[in-house]
Amino acid sequence: MNDINLGSLNKRKLKVAFLGGGFDSAVGRAHRAAIEMDQRFEVVSGCFSRKPEVSSSTALKYRIDPERSYSDLDQFLSNETRKIDAVAIMTPQDQHADHVIRCLEAGLPVICEKALVGSVEEAISIREKLLSSQGFLAVTYNYTGFPILRELKYMIQRGHLGKIQQVQIEMPQEGFARLGAGGLPLIPQEWRLQDNQIPTLSLDLGVHIHMMIRFLTGERPLEVVSTSKSYGNFKKVTDSISCLSNYSNDLTCNIWYSKSALGYRNGLKLRVFGSNGSAEWIQENPEHLNMADNSGNRLLVDRASNNINISNQPRYTRFKAGHPAGFIEAFANYYYDVADALECYLLKKGSHSQEYVFGINESLEGLQMLEAISRSSINKCWEKVV
Repeated sequence: MNDINLGSLNKRKLKVAFLGGGFDSAVGRAHRAAIEMDQRFEVVSGCFSRKPEVSSSTALKYRIDPERSYSDLDQFLSNETRKIDAVAIMTPQDQHADHVIRCLEAGLPVICEKALVGSVEEAISIREKLLSSQGFLAVTYNYTGFPILRELKYMIQRGHLGKIQQVQIEMPQEGFARLGAGGLPLIPQEWRLQDNQIPTLSLDLGVHIHMMIRFLTGERPLEVVSTSKSYGNFKKVTDSISCLSNYSNDLTCNIWYSKSALGYRNGLKLRVFGSNGSAEWIQENPEHLNMADNSGNRLLVDRASNNINISNQPRYTRFKAGHPAGFIEAFANYYYDVADALECYLLKKGSHSQEYVFGINESLEGLQMLEAISRSSINKCWEKVV
């Protein structure tokens, strides 16, 4: 990092490399579109795949110098560490722990795709490495980037809904239950069909559920009771989890996430109930917030509504309300905030914490909750979130 002119950092794009995220991956193109949307970052290199031909072809499709494309992590770190400001990790989740720690050891700030790791123990190891290296880590929880959810967070913080009492949140998908055009099951990546201490379903969907509740309410999970089932085409892995969770400040949350819910591509939906009002948000209609008060009034809120404070800011208005922003834009909003936090870190301007950027503490808490959900499903009883 010594080659970086920190004094002029905020006048240029931050240079980032991808670890994983090949053109043929599930997330690569989404990350690239999001990270470059607001021109805060530029993807300049990458170790996109262990397969040289995939990494090379990805560099061409991403319009990156082929000589800065790698298929070997050691070579990538040796050649690129002093040329980039950060590395974005989107390799399969079971490789994250090793990749995050190696990048931190090389002195690189890290942006990591969720779930950060697969166990509490791995998260603790990363936390220790962050402390010893004084490193930087941001984990991408992209749903928190939707402007109308940030508006809802603002409302909750200022007591517009009164005391928050209940959250009902679900994330049903159908991928493990539906059939393809030939009448055969749709086969996911191999790592998605392997469950460990925390089922892959929880690491894929449950982390989003935890983060959204925490993001909106600021409350912490205390205890859970849950059931885990396998209803779909792959009986060796969990594909549906229902959970009741008690949170701090007497908040109760009902949680359901599944990959065996036919008819749902991604049915993420949340409802927040307070003493003075409620709000409902559905991911497939992400610009709208359906609200109600304790006088029986119902109201639809969007970016063009009066008396809003967050979602109408210029940074969220890439085009006028009525022309819906969606998943990639929410991802871009999150990356915009990561850029702010990363610039503070690189410029050594004290704390690089940022209201909308989440790292090791939030990830560790989420993993502790998901482990408690797993224990409860096995032991058939309430489990504390330690």
